[in-house]
Amino acid sequence: MIEITIPKLGLTMESAKLVRWEFSSGDEVKEGEILLVIETDKVSFEVTAPADGIIHPVALEGSTCEVEETVGYLSGDREEYEQIIKEHPPAAIETPQKVEAAESGAVPPPTAAVPSPAGPGGRIKSSPLARFMAAEHGLDLTTISGSGPGGRIVKADMVRVLEEGPAFPGKRAAGLPYTAADAMAKEPLESIPIQGVRRVIFDNMYQSLSQSAQLTLHTEACAESIVALRERLREKDQGISYNAILMKITAAALRLHPKINASVDGDTIHVWRQIHMGLAMEANDALIVPVVRNPDLKTISEINHDIVDLINRTRDNKLSPDDLTNGTFTISNLGFADIDFFTPIIRPPESAILGVGRIVQKPVVKNEAIVPEQRIGLSLTFDHRIIDGAPGARFLKTVKDMIEDPVLMIS
Repeated sequence: MIEITIPKLGLTMESAKLVRWEFSSGDEVKEGEILLVIETDKVSFEVTAPADGIIHPVALEGSTCEVEETVGYLSGDREEYEQIIKEHPPAAIETPQKVEAAESGAVPPPTAAVPSPAGPGGRIKSSPLARFMAAEHGLDLTTISGSGPGGRIVKADMVRVLEEGPAFPGKRAAGLPYTAADAMAKEPLESIPIQGVRRVIFDNMYQSLSQSAQLTLHTEACAESIVALRERLREKDQGISYNAILMKITAAALRLHPKINASVDGDTIHVWRQIHMGLAMEANDALIVPVVRNPDLKTISEINHDIVDLINRTRDNKLSPDDLTNGTFTISNLGFADIDFFTPIIRPPESAILGVGRIVQKPVVKNEAIVPEQRIGLSLTFDHRIIDGAPGARFLKTVKDMIEDPVLMIS
């Protein structure tokens, strides 16, 4: 028998929410298959099976569990599984509808029963969410082919069947006339619960705007020098990103303007000794901000290595909570979307964030002549409660000057 516990993903992690079980009690699993998904206030994480066996969950979906808490058991055979069931009552795998009803105090309407699966052990391999979706839409799992490990039916299979099958309720049938009622109708394409990482973003953005006095300054810089710098580094077989160069420049500017690298704690302003710079990025339709440590003490190449590592681990869902904590300043780059200027929102408890726009060729006046020049937009948002306008403007000007002449960041 193997105990399935909540792993400690970082030094700051104390608990996690058990988002969902991918198997029900009695299902046979293979080593390396995803057993459950947990979520901290920073990241989600997939817990895999340490060995082959039969799974028995004992913690409820939606419950908050302490680090190293036992949430399930993996038995080696059916005899051991039956013994575990006697000693540890099974967890009820709650559907999203039940969880929502429990939180609101309402009693959910009864749902259709899921057809009894067939196959080895009398079961069809399917995830709890797939079984819930089948019950909601009255679908027979025995008629659905699975694309998961070992032919397991997962959410993607259910979505495919629903999209290919009969029209959704409320959808106008083909051939019927288009009426005035159709023109006035409004129905959701998708209903997304505000929970998990989206709830964290929801709360943090509200906290940021409701508990600080945010002011944004915009400026524009000549980007010819950093474009040339990046090309020279590329000639040396170093695939350096603009984010790495801008992070090094911003860190150097923070060293000259240390009070921008600050946070508020009650009635105290902490000016941080270290610079830990977050880089806003998208992951699974959510905003996350992994942190590069001490970029002021690193070369551009070292910073770039750290950024690439964070991007790869974000893509593979392998970030730990420690990767997203203790930031002191953030950069948000929307240049990839052809954005010139925007108003970035401060990431609590930090007090400033730099928004970076695209590098684009524009006409400028030099020596009384109009010439083309690579330009980049910069937007600095800061908490006006603790950073006055003039110091904020001077910091932004320093960043601008260093972009136009990168030698200044090492002078």
